[in-house]
Amino acid sequence: MFCLLSQPSMATIREVSEVAQVSSATVSRVVNGNKWVSTATRDRVLAAMAELGYQPNSFARALATNRSETIGMVVGDLAGSFFGGMMHSAEQEVRKAGKHLIITSGHDSIESERDAIDFLLQRRVDALILHLDVMSDEDLIALNAKVQVPIVLVNRRVPELAGRCVSLDNELGGYLATQHLLELGHRAIACITGPLYKADARARLAGYRRALEQANCDYDEHLVIESNFTESGGQAAAARLLSRQIPFTALFAQNDHLAIGAMNQLKTQQLRIPGDISLVGYDDMVMAPYVEPALTTVAIPVNEFGRQSALLALNLTGPPDVQITHRFKPTLVLRDSTARAVKTL
Repeated sequence: MFCLLSQPSMATIREVSEVAQVSSATVSRVVNGNKWVSTATRDRVLAAMAELGYQPNSFARALATNRSETIGMVVGDLAGSFFGGMMHSAEQEVRKAGKHLIITSGHDSIESERDAIDFLLQRRVDALILHLDVMSDEDLIALNAKVQVPIVLVNRRVPELAGRCVSLDNELGGYLATQHLLELGHRAIACITGPLYKADARARLAGYRRALEQANCDYDEHLVIESNFTESGGQAAAARLLSRQIPFTALFAQNDHLAIGAMNQLKTQQLRIPGDISLVGYDDMVMAPYVEPALTTVAIPVNEFGRQSALLALNLTGPPDVQITHRFKPTLVLRDSTARAVKTL
C-alpha cells in the first residue's frame, strides 16, 4: 500500500497581492516585467512572492507578454558528437541571455521535421533554430513567411533566407579533401558519400568532382558509393568498393564515422593505411586523432554553428546585439592516414 505525501498548496496572485497590499493587476505587472511599476512596489511584491513561494505560470506569462523566453531547436539526431557540440554551444549562449533552449529531433523524415517544428510552435517559443535535412528550400521559404517567430537555419544556406542562415562551404570541404590526395600523387580516388538527399553530402561530392576535374582526372561512378554517415555504413561501403575490383589508392569518406568504418574494413582485408590506401575523413570529431592511424580529416566548426545560430536567434528576437558569422570555411587537418602514392592496387 502506497502513501502519498501531501503537497504544499501553491500560492496565488491574489494571496501575493494581499501580503504585498497591492492589487492583483500590480502583481501581474511585476510578474510580466512591466516597467510602469515603482521600484518600492516591485520590491514589496517580490518579497511577498518569496515569502509565499509563489511560482509564476510561465505559459500564462507567455500569453500575456507574447514572449516565452525560450528558443526552440530542431536537430537531426539527439545523439553523437556533431549534434552534441552544436546543442551544447547553443544552449550556453541562450542561457547567458537568461532564456532556455528547448530541443527536439527531426529524425531525417519530412513528417518528423514538421512535427518537431509544430511541437515547438505550440510551446510558443520566441524563435526557431532548425537543422533540417529533408524539408526543401521552398518549404523553408514558405515556413518563414507563415510563422510569427524568426527562424534560423543551421548548416544550410537558402539564398532567399541568407540573413537567417549559419552555414558551411561543404563544396570547398570536399574539394580540400580530394585536392590533398591529388597533391600526394593519387589519381584513383574513391569516395563514400552520405545520403545524397542531404545538401551537405551533395555539396561535398561536388567538391570531390571539381578537384578531379581540375587535375584532369576522370570521374568514375564505380568508385563512388552512397552510404548513411555511420561506421557500419562506412564498413559496408568499403567492402562494396573492394568487391568491384577497381583499383584505387585513396579514399575520401564524407564524415569521420564513415572513414573509421571504412578503415576497419580495409584493415580486415589486410590493407595498410596509408601504405596501401590513403584515407581522408570529414568533421574532425573528437575520436579522429585517436584512431590508428590518426585520421586526416576536414575540420568544421560545429560548436560555432551552435553558438552563432543561438546569437542570431537572440538578435532576431530583440535589439541586434552582436555581429554574426553567417558562412564558415572548413580546413584540412593533416594526420597519419594519408601518404604519397607509391603503387596501384
